[in-house]
Amino acid sequence: MKRLLVFLCVSALVFAVAIPLMAGGIENKHNYSAEYIRTLNRNAATDSADAVVYNPAGVVKMADGFYVNLSGQYVFKDYSNTVGGTEFDQDKPDIAPSLFALFTKDQWAAYAAFNIVCGGGTVEYDDGNATTLEIGTGTVDFLNFVAPSAGLPADNNLTSHSLDGESFHFAFTLGGAYQFNDWLSASLGVRYVDARREFEGAGTISGTLAAVQGISAFEVEFEDTADGWGGIIGANITPAEKWNIGIRYETEVNLELETDVDVDDLGIITDGAEADRDLPALLALGVSHQCTPNLKTDVNFTYYFNEDAEWDDNPLTSRDEGAGDDGYDIGIALEYAFMPQLKGSVGYMYTYVGDRGAEQSFEEPKLDAHTIAAGVAYEAMPGLNLNFGVMKVFYQDETTDPTAVAVFPNGVILEKDVIVVAFGVQQKFW
Repeated sequence: MKRLLVFLCVSALVFAVAIPLMAGGIENKHNYSAEYIRTLNRNAATDSADAVVYNPAGVVKMADGFYVNLSGQYVFKDYSNTVGGTEFDQDKPDIAPSLFALFTKDQWAAYAAFNIVCGGGTVEYDDGNATTLEIGTGTVDFLNFVAPSAGLPADNNLTSHSLDGESFHFAFTLGGAYQFNDWLSASLGVRYVDARREFEGAGTISGTLAAVQGISAFEVEFEDTADGWGGIIGANITPAEKWNIGIRYETEVNLELETDVDVDDLGIITDGAEADRDLPALLALGVSHQCTPNLKTDVNFTYYFNEDAEWDDNPLTSRDEGAGDDGYDIGIALEYAFMPQLKGSVGYMYTYVGDRGAEQSFEEPKLDAHTIAAGVAYEAMPGLNLNFGVMKVFYQDETTDPTAVAVFPNGVILEKDVIVVAFGVQQKFW
């Protein structure tokens, strides 16, 4: 009896894994800076220190000096599952910081970055969601099925359920760039990723047999951790005076998550269990064109090699964790200089995450999206630049395959609503 309940309980917890940063592939996320939030297209950037993570080979085009760039994002997010007309949702906001440092001198540049490349927040389903409803329904149905054979009434009911999750993949990057001539530069960097995921699930069941079995109230809490290394190779090409092309390749980061159990009232989670969940490789391309002295346009394409990453299946569920295709982003941005100190921008991006089919997570579904952004950049004084941006993501709702979960014959409607507000400051010290 307890093994059945844990099977269902842990199934809920594992799907709180990917708590997103909002823009990018299934795992990789890209909203690192305020400059990105106001444009969505930074793969060919050469104008700010956040380029160390978007176009690292292009940073040699910035004026000699030492730059520090700090960004903070406030993420308003609402995720919901609708089952048979009943909506389960969570709206806990998140804060995501990032820090970039850059030193340029003549043809050389050195840089460092701290940011969150995957995950980046929390979800709190205080009243449960489709997964915990599935758990509770399945458990109660089983209890009521076997109760008469034990001479007990079939009076068991799910009275409450909840699910909390938190996920952060912190990245620390070091690298350098060199300008070979007026039209070509290259970069090489190394990245260390520290992945941490925490989960807690709880529920209560009323009824005679539940009380006899000691499962009227239960809690399961555990943490997954992993770390790994990856490389970043970049090139920047300036074929003509008003054109710039940025190219970046990030290698796959091998991550093997290890489970550390904090609380397990039901005694089945394996302390020390390991599972692969790699961060996929990606290829990023960007083209920037200075159309007029005041107007610049950027076009970006980023491709995520999801199918090459190793994602182990969870043995406690029937879902195929490796299901899905490679994904991509494609977008365009316009930036206009109203005066030398003030620029405004708008951006658009379409994201195809890679078809997940019936393998969708109820906690944080992977949905294709259209994203728009706008913002301003202001030079408050020589060497001090401020950025402000707002991003709105329009996710394409999806209904799960009705045959995927037997207790939901009409499927589950998955919806997400996200708005990001970001502020950044950059200081050039010399």
